[in-house]
Amino acid sequence: MTRRVAWAYAICALLLAACYVLVPAAGLLCFAGIVLSTVAAIGYGIARHRPRRRLPWALWAAGSFALAVGTATGVVQTEVLHSDAFPSITDAVSLGATFPLLLLGLLRLSRSGARTRDWATAIDSLIFTAGAGLLAWVFLIDPYLSDPGLDAAQKAVSVAYPLCDVLLLAIMARLALEARRCWSVALLLTSGAVLLISDVVFSLRRLEGDWNLGSFIDLGWIVFYVAGGLAALHPSMVQLTEPRVVGTTLLKPRRAALGIASLVAPGILFAEALSGPVNNGLVISVGSATLVALSLSRVWLAARSVGHTLARERELRRACEALLSATEVSAVDRVVRGAIGSLLRAGTAHRTVLQVHERGVPESGDSAAMGMHYVSQLPAGLARDLAGFELALRCALSIGGVRIGELWVAGDERALVELQESARVLAGQAASMIDHIKLNGEITRRNSEAYFRTLVLNATDVILIVGDDDRIGYASPSARQLFGGNVVGGSIQELLLPVTGEPAVDGGELHLARRGDGTSAEVEVTVRDLTGEPTVAGRVLTLHDVTDRRRLERELLDRAYRDQLTGLGNRLRFQDGVHAATAEAAREGGAPAAVLLIDIDGFRTVNDTMGQDVGDELLRAFAGRLAAACPGAATVARLGGDEFGVLVTGDEVDRVEELAQRILDESGAPFVVAGSAVTAQPSIGVATTDDAADAAHLLATADVALNSAKATGNRWRRYEPAMDARTMRRMRLRTDLDQALADDAFVLHYQPIVDLRSGLPRGFEALVRWQHPALGLVPPLEFIEIAEECGLIVPLGDWVMRHAIAAAVRFRERYPSAELGMSVNVSVRQFRSPGFVQRVLTELARAGLESGALTIEITESLLLGDDERINADLAALRAAGIRVSIDDFGTGYSSLSYLHRVPVDGLKLDKSFVDTIATSRRQHDLVHGIVQLARTLDLDVVAEGIETATHRQLLIELGCGYGQGYLFTRPLPYADLPPWLDAAYVAAAQVQPAA
Repeated sequence: MTRRVAWAYAICALLLAACYVLVPAAGLLCFAGIVLSTVAAIGYGIARHRPRRRLPWALWAAGSFALAVGTATGVVQTEVLHSDAFPSITDAVSLGATFPLLLLGLLRLSRSGARTRDWATAIDSLIFTAGAGLLAWVFLIDPYLSDPGLDAAQKAVSVAYPLCDVLLLAIMARLALEARRCWSVALLLTSGAVLLISDVVFSLRRLEGDWNLGSFIDLGWIVFYVAGGLAALHPSMVQLTEPRVVGTTLLKPRRAALGIASLVAPGILFAEALSGPVNNGLVISVGSATLVALSLSRVWLAARSVGHTLARERELRRACEALLSATEVSAVDRVVRGAIGSLLRAGTAHRTVLQVHERGVPESGDSAAMGMHYVSQLPAGLARDLAGFELALRCALSIGGVRIGELWVAGDERALVELQESARVLAGQAASMIDHIKLNGEITRRNSEAYFRTLVLNATDVILIVGDDDRIGYASPSARQLFGGNVVGGSIQELLLPVTGEPAVDGGELHLARRGDGTSAEVEVTVRDLTGEPTVAGRVLTLHDVTDRRRLERELLDRAYRDQLTGLGNRLRFQDGVHAATAEAAREGGAPAAVLLIDIDGFRTVNDTMGQDVGDELLRAFAGRLAAACPGAATVARLGGDEFGVLVTGDEVDRVEELAQRILDESGAPFVVAGSAVTAQPSIGVATTDDAADAAHLLATADVALNSAKATGNRWRRYEPAMDARTMRRMRLRTDLDQALADDAFVLHYQPIVDLRSGLPRGFEALVRWQHPALGLVPPLEFIEIAEECGLIVPLGDWVMRHAIAAAVRFRERYPSAELGMSVNVSVRQFRSPGFVQRVLTELARAGLESGALTIEITESLLLGDDERINADLAALRAAGIRVSIDDFGTGYSSLSYLHRVPVDGLKLDKSFVDTIATSRRQHDLVHGIVQLARTLDLDVVAEGIETATHRQLLIELGCGYGQGYLFTRPLPYADLPPWLDAAYVAAAQVQPAA
């Protein structure tokens, strides 16, 4: 990408330059295009290559732009205003902006790489600058000062240009001598050199009086711009500001340049002497004296440098002596750290890290070279140890072509450059000592093996000595019996596998020991680190075989975690599994988990009506189907009563909804228990670790979902945050229910039961509602189950019975000839409560209602089994004249066998049959069969949920006598029923209300 941009820029600049030369009228526009494209190229190069220091390049771009501004003002002054004023705005821009920006940018580029800022470098630069300045004085500055036609301001400006050229030449010389050899440097030097030549030629032409613009000097400035832009676009531009190690070879090229600069003064003197009288003797003498003084200063600095070198050699000798006495790698580390601090200038901030590898690495390529590195680009641990500095010096610890570690020193760049040679020597000495220490350690370890072999020869437990490389260096004889072979030299990681989550009893760690025959033994491992002991130099592992003990513990634990009735896990096992699964899910990258809580709907009815033994048999059968429906890796448990739990993890979580449906499908078929077919439909609540942060929350959310499934009538529900509101509502209803009974906060609504042929009302079904003071009218689906759970269903049922009978009396008093009846739903628990029959008879007597006007609606679940007391109570009710009807016939524990033996008077056909009677032939025939069966047994049939005239007509054709539903009216409060009844009777013109 950068290469294409560079070519495009070069071609564009070439075309603009050609246009500048060939089309003078468009010269100004072409020149502006070259300038702007150059500034853009430098900006693109900075953004693209991201050099370590961007300011020098930005200054160069700004100086280039300032040069264009000065040139443009000069063109305007000479070509537009026809003015030859001097000094002018052009000179102000050039001397006030162009040269300062270009010189500062070039200076910073020449000093941005390896920083060797010292007095020697400064003096060398001064020598070269003095020589170049002397030349400029003689040939450029002195002619201006001697020109009588120039005033003081003109002379000052004329002298300023050569001085700037001298500074430019000095900085370019330094850049050429010290910068890395690359294309960017070459192009930058070309740009500066062309600018210097163009400026010198321009100054000479002005000196001769020819100040006109538009000559070949302009082409020089164009080359200046193009070369500068290409220098910024080339990828090597980043090398100018990158840190590096400076060797002595980089300082040698100075000598030739300094020698030439020192001969400038004698050369000028010789040239003037040959051509005539010496005109600049004073200046030449001052220049010579300056050069001599600077040379003497350079010699003094060289002598002082030798003194510093000797001082560093003394520190290195002290460090080498200290290294000879070191017996541990940690001691070598301390000596190296102290030596680095002594070799640096006093007070220099730095950090030192000595890295020693466990195994040597053969050197290849640049791996053994000393170099500068950015701390931010080092490995995380090393970067943390060297934090606070930008650069670090690396010296390899090498012995015989094998790298055993590295010495890292982080600090100021200048300090690191000064330290480089000393650090290289120190690293070599440290490497030799570390290798010596390792060799002595190996010899000591081998000599101590005989002693340890005698010590543990007769030990019953297995004793292993493991080195830092996790390989077994020694194994006691008992290891052969445990592992089935020789394990010396093997990896301890391959022989022992840790058993997580099961800590050993005696304080060790539990592991599985792999035997040679493929089996494994359980062992308790105790580890003692004796790497600091010369006679051991490793970790001592003691292995105690606990296989038999662990087998017995597992058997006992299995009994404690297993449900004795179903053979599944129990609540304790399930909770432990959920805790482990949620902990795994909380770990980064851990597998998710899901929980399904399952309740068997109506199980309490089965237990109450058919006995506990039948209930236990149903639980075992349900547990078998549940386990068969779940994947093999799932945890299936009975949590208590009729509540079950399933825990799945990993990929199975994505299919948890399919699992819930599969459980429902598996349990859809009736269960054959105690010779009877019993339906056990479960409700399921599903929650995943996406919904909860810990085990308790996960179980709570699954329970919320289960309650929602029960409340809404759905067979299963997945947790949603909105369910929390429904749960809070359910809890509030549960809390307020007891007080509602005391406050008489319930009301009854009545739905008429009509003769389908005539449309005349024949009675009502009493339906309870809760007038909650804050929640408004609460339907029975929300609180009937709560009343069942908290034991309030019996008093609530008695309240409904009492008020329904009272309403029936009022209806019959208002419409005496209609003989309206009242139907009341009775729950299984209410019917089975002691004294139920007597309470009903007492209430009838107190209200004065005929027994035949009351119909008690019971569910099919009450008729399960052969309960003599239930049958006796039903017979007693019928003997008193009270009618008994089976509610929701066909949806529960339907069995035709009880219809001929149970004393009932009618059936109520469930709404689910009526809804599809017009669309399903099979449902139509089924309803026809039920009606015919009821007619045969002399039972009345009432169809529930009639909503359309089509439903009514079909039921009439099938022989159904009575019905109720929204086609006639929805359930109404007592106050709204008389107008409806009046309208119905008036329309029929049969029954008139009493006076």
